[in-house]
Amino acid sequence: MDILADIFKSIAGKAHFMIYMGNNPAAEIEMKDKEIMVDIVNPVALVELGIEEFISKKGTQDIEVIKKIKEAGYRIKIRYKMLEMEL
Repeated sequence: MDILADIFKSIAGKAHFMIYMGNNPAAEIEMKDKEIMVDIVNPVALVELGIEEFISKKGTQDIEVIKKIKEAGYRIKIRYKMLEMEL
């Protein structure tokens, strides 16, 4: 997990990518400086992806990854339509 935090520390500038569940876009992730914006495109596909991840990893590693990213100084925001919240 420290490797992921090191990777985020070394990223500078912008990154933009999509997460697909099958052929359906689930989320769009955009990184600008120290802010990560997760824009939910298809909530059903994203929930399906989350359930698969939770079943395969039991979910505890995901929480640690979020903590490491935040410790690296990043702000994580989740947006769906007009609703936006910060983790």
